[in-house]
Amino acid sequence: MNPAKYSHLFSPTGGDGADNYRAPGQITFLRSDHVPLKTEALKKSGVKFAFIGVPFDEGNIGKPGSEDGPREFRIASQEYFPYWFEYQVDLQGVAVDCGDVQMPKVNPTLARERIYGAVREVLAAGVIPIICGGDRSLAISVGRALSDHYAGKKVGNLHFGAQLDLADSWAGEKTVSTCAWARVTEQPSIKAEHCAHLGARNSLNPKDWIDLAKERKLRYYPMIEMLDRGVTKVAGEAIRKVWDGTDAQYLSFNFNVMDASAAPGVTSAEPGGIEAREMIRIADMIGKEGKVSAIEISELCPIFDVSGTTSRLAVCIILRIMAAMAQTHGKTVDESLRRPKSA
Repeated sequence: MNPAKYSHLFSPTGGDGADNYRAPGQITFLRSDHVPLKTEALKKSGVKFAFIGVPFDEGNIGKPGSEDGPREFRIASQEYFPYWFEYQVDLQGVAVDCGDVQMPKVNPTLARERIYGAVREVLAAGVIPIICGGDRSLAISVGRALSDHYAGKKVGNLHFGAQLDLADSWAGEKTVSTCAWARVTEQPSIKAEHCAHLGARNSLNPKDWIDLAKERKLRYYPMIEMLDRGVTKVAGEAIRKVWDGTDAQYLSFNFNVMDASAAPGVTSAEPGGIEAREMIRIADMIGKEGKVSAIEISELCPIFDVSGTTSRLAVCIILRIMAAMAQTHGKTVDESLRRPKSA
């Protein structure tokens, strides 16, 4: 193994090699290369993950501003180095950034089709999409893309959020954020017995949502149950439900699953949610499964954030999942590596 190849694992040494890591030039997810959102280009890149920004806010029924989520997520990712000492892995080069899906605001239907098409392009390349929104309704397009890509197979879905998003319709609309899990769990390849929801709480879940969950036999673990039984114990049960016996897994974060104190920068900040350290543990558990088919993050709302706290936490969680997956697959850094000698 060539130590010079891994010089980025170490602190800057000065001179021309001491570039400011916070001023990288082009802003991409984890300073990764930009690759066009085309299946063949993604295949040639040889990476495991592809980041897609979805600045879509037309399905939102709450506070506006989630269209800025992808930008702030990218910026927050610049604050992290690719080396994670807890896992002894290096994430340099494991991802590319495919830019943002172009959103025609005057035509939400076309926008949703573009989201769907973007996810299909990445899946067709055998790459794991990381989709960052954008409001919760983008999950509808992501779920449909996964279901169609894995037609005839079993897809599990682990859904995080303060709300169940199980409105069959909301004020006559069926594709807005409050309908997200209702539409996702209608997809033919996404099986109810392999779906689980974590973190629902408080009076943000109308009775018809609870009734629909019972009708479809969807297992949801409200926050009160997680606190009573233990957060990681319940999360482990949900993970088993989604991963065991499935061909693909869709990991979906409405980031208001976090307690409002940990994640103020969301469209519907809500008290009583999962704490940051608890979510770090859950991310570790998910990553150690070693596989996931798509990761989606929604409802980041930077205009309401405090010091970038929420975007940074969201990035931290996703990178920890990636790092734990790399460790599970034995992609660890040679511990004998030392700082390359200066020329």
